[in-house]
Amino acid sequence: MLIFISDLHFVDGSAGEHNVPVDAFKIFFGDLAGTCDWLIKDGRRIDEIKLVFLGDIFDFLRTEIWFGYPEDERPWGKNEKRIEENANGIFDTIIRKNQDTFDLLKGDLKEEFGLPVEPERVYIPGNHDRLCSKYRSLREKVCHWLKMPLQGDTLFSHFFENIDYSVFARHGHEYDKFNYEGSISYRYEDYMRVPIGDPITTELVAKLPWKIMNRDEIKQLPQKEQAALKRNFQEIENVRPFSAIIEWLLYQVKKNLTLKEIIEDAVDETIKEFNQLEFVKRWYGHHDKWYDFWDEADKIQSVLFLLEKFKIFPSEKLMPLFEGVKDRFARDDLLEAAPKEYSHLDSRIRYLVYGHTHEPLQIPLRVIEGPDGPKEYVYLNSGTWRTRYLKSKEGLGFIGWKNLTYLIFYRKEERGIDFPAFETWTGALKTV
Repeated sequence: MLIFISDLHFVDGSAGEHNVPVDAFKIFFGDLAGTCDWLIKDGRRIDEIKLVFLGDIFDFLRTEIWFGYPEDERPWGKNEKRIEENANGIFDTIIRKNQDTFDLLKGDLKEEFGLPVEPERVYIPGNHDRLCSKYRSLREKVCHWLKMPLQGDTLFSHFFENIDYSVFARHGHEYDKFNYEGSISYRYEDYMRVPIGDPITTELVAKLPWKIMNRDEIKQLPQKEQAALKRNFQEIENVRPFSAIIEWLLYQVKKNLTLKEIIEDAVDETIKEFNQLEFVKRWYGHHDKWYDFWDEADKIQSVLFLLEKFKIFPSEKLMPLFEGVKDRFARDDLLEAAPKEYSHLDSRIRYLVYGHTHEPLQIPLRVIEGPDGPKEYVYLNSGTWRTRYLKSKEGLGFIGWKNLTYLIFYRKEERGIDFPAFETWTGALKTV
């Protein structure tokens, strides 16, 4: 039995209380035990359980802690010793904030939940936990808290492949040009290159609420109003699709018209500081190509340009421009990349698994007829366990709910059929 979960995004809490509670994991493992019991009663054997954490488990980017350090000591800086020290501090806080959960994950799951065997944990880094792969000190901590064998100088793999289950998996950020800066050779060095998505998450998404809440005018508001304002702006990275973030900001401004100028000033200040970062200036210089009218630099600069115009133009005049920009971000690059993945894979691989997008999917890719019957090829996305806010079909509004998705793959003998099987489970809880 092979299970995938991804995009848990455990955080230190400084940029919002977004952590998945331990009860969600108890429900998950309880359901898993029930599935095993059902198979065993049906005469099947469960000789192994592999639990793959498919990236973005630890989030080093959604935190305000980096604002207390100079740029050179942040993940896009060059002072590696200090970056490692700072990242270790954030990791330790993440563990403390989620102590019950990690005590559970590093414990005896077989005994706790009545599983037939102890699950083997596998960890694949994503883009938000890139630093876990970079520094040995963090690799050792990951192994400790996920109950994995210490690997010494051995690096984490960035993909998982198992022929028995007919599965190939990776986090998927490799196909997101804003969150992967490496080449298609996918070497360790490629994954260690800092993508522009790192400072976007921290220096824009996490910093904007921080800027707003540190304004003197905001500090004079009643505590209840401050808490609501802070919570709403800290949810910005949970907005889906990501291209709807501009509309989320407009939505928040409309909900807080008395604070409109304060919010607009904070947006301007945040964007100005972002564009002044040495890393960002270097990135623009490398990616802004005169021969490509709509390159990656143009896409980011166009969004920031429109955000800076909040104060000059009413939102009604800007909306057509926002819609045009949003449409250019709407493409699912991971889905487009999936069919091409098979070109370098073992011919027995049928199933591709990615995470990253937070969108649980099962997409049929192709059917190939053969002497032994048709072979079906499927792309699956492992979604997220985080809250997601989705834009309403009508008007300028958003509705949120909590999510939980996991994928299970079976060997032929585990289900008594002549091909590896899978099942997916996605739940939603409306308590936000």
